[in-house]
Amino acid sequence: MREVVEVARRVTGCDFPVVEGDRRPGDPAVLVASSRRIREELGWRPRCGDLETIVRTA
Repeated sequence: MREVVEVARRVTGCDFPVVEGDRRPGDPAVLVASSRRIREELGWRPRCGDLETIVRTA
């Protein structure tokens, strides 16, 4: 989330406040997102390959 917030700040030029809190009950301690497996097994390719493009075009 911190990476998304920083990219959103950079792309929009807005320095908005962020409030960080503790994990909620049931939240995983670590999240890992990877499209490696779907790329390898199905040949899938994203339309936007980087977070900055995704935020800019949202």
